[in-house]
Amino acid sequence: MAYAVYILCALTSFGCTVLLIGRYRKTRVDLLFWSAIAFLLLTVTNILLFIDLGLLGPNVDLSLYRNGAAFIAVTVLLYGLIRNNT
Repeated sequence: MAYAVYILCALTSFGCTVLLIGRYRKTRVDLLFWSAIAFLLLTVTNILLFIDLGLLGPNVDLSLYRNGAAFIAVTVLLYGLIRNNT
């Protein structure tokens, strides 16, 4: 059951990415671009979570890569928020 949740989270993040990119292409608002990049990285984080806990098992630990991708995603979103307000 947990693996289904990991896949659904990845699909939801990817869906948000597609919607944000589509709206950015129409309006050219920079915050939408940075949000799309952040959600793309969150999609990568969710895919790595599924691979780490669902496919590889306890022998391989991808938590450093997962946390790194999540950190970069939050950093990109924070950069977009700061850049948009200046």
